Amino acid sequence: MKMSRLAPGLLLAFAGAAQAADLLSIYRDAMVSDPVYQSARAQYQASIEALPQARSGYLPLVGFEASVFHNDINRDIASDLHYNTQSYVVTLSQPIFRLQNWIAIDQAQQQVFQAQANLASAQQDLATRVAQAYFDVLLAQDNVTLSQAQMSAISEQLAQAKRNFEVGTATIVDTLDAQARYDQTSAQLIANQADLEVKRRALQLIVGKLPDALIPLKEPLKPVTPAPNDIEAWVHAADESSFSVAIAKANLKIAEEEVRRQKAGHLPTLDLIANVGRGVSPQTAVPNVLGSTSNTGTVGLTLAIPLYSGGLIQSRVRQALANRDRAQQDLETTQRSVAQTVRADFLNVTSGIAQVAALEQAVVSTQSQLDSTVLGRDVGVRTSVDVLNAQQQVYQTRRDLQQARYNFLLNTLRLKSATGTLTDADVEKLNLTLGR
Repeated sequence: MKMSRLAPGLLLAFAGAAQAADLLSIYRDAMVSDPVYQSARAQYQASIEALPQARSGYLPLVGFEASVFHNDINRDIASDLHYNTQSYVVTLSQPIFRLQNWIAIDQAQQQVFQAQANLASAQQDLATRVAQAYFDVLLAQDNVTLSQAQMSAISEQLAQAKRNFEVGTATIVDTLDAQARYDQTSAQLIANQADLEVKRRALQLIVGKLPDALIPLKEPLKPVTPAPNDIEAWVHAADESSFSVAIAKANLKIAEEEVRRQKAGHLPTLDLIANVGRGVSPQTAVPNVLGSTSNTGTVGLTLAIPLYSGGLIQSRVRQALANRDRAQQDLETTQRSVAQTVRADFLNVTSGIAQVAALEQAVVSTQSQLDSTVLGRDVGVRTSVDVLNAQQQVYQTRRDLQQARYNFLLNTLRLKSATGTLTDADVEKLNLTLGR
């Protein structure tokens, strides 16, 4: 009998748990529905076509051409002629030596590598954006909950102040102070509720739907130091594996190959040309002479030697050299920027560990301070204003602690993203910090 009464409650509890989404499920949904990431995937599919297009420049070109003409010939000394002629030609062109086309293939391979790096970088960006939006919602929920708890506590203080004033044990000042603090907290609650809705809609923008609920952080959070715990090791790793650096390096290689390709414009080209044709003509104008059908076939080599192009090739070489120098400087800028980002993210992670620990201790300290202040008010050595201030300090410290926890988790993702080592396994690991 007891089980029959408990079962509906358990079913409702499981239904509520099923509706709550965790970070991993949100991330997987975003992989399918996020328009920014889907745009990056489409761009990748378009970019990898550069390789087959470049290879086509060294593959045979086969063409077929057919023509049909109607001929009308009016003659004064003979009868007029009206007849049709047909011709069919199949042409084969095979490049034998075109250095520019070979270099274009090398450039296309670098472009494909860039496309792969861009797609991987977009996936890392998706992971960090999802985590940012997810934790923004959790923080907004925490702010609403803390504001509600603070309002409840201040409401009790306000009611007590009114009772004390009515019995004459306190002045109207305590009531006015409590009322003012209550009104301020009420306004803050309204702002926090609006901010929560904004954050939920920001998450919906990525996922395409609005989750019913999100699974919060486990208590307590145990921050872990980066491995290795060496800032320069992370900077070195970023230079080797950062997608931003890899893209810049590939861009430099493309620019260097472009210099070679433009210089190859001075070189001769050699092509194999072959064609097969058939021509059909009706009876000719000479009496008793039948029409003709001819089959032709030719094969040979075509050598083209550029002699003078009006300075076009030299200008393109100078342009390619300038673009190569620009690519070199862009690479240097990217390497420095990535190194700076990695150092900042590493310091944010390590300092975040210390900040979380300090705020956890601060929560204990402020709560003890509040308890002692309440006791002091009860014995007459502290005022109601002191209690209100102590309560404000407790709730503010709790907000700061939650903010520090979320920042630490996000900075761990940003650090790996900056070095190009962020994977789905890291999202799964971060998801383990969630629970009820």
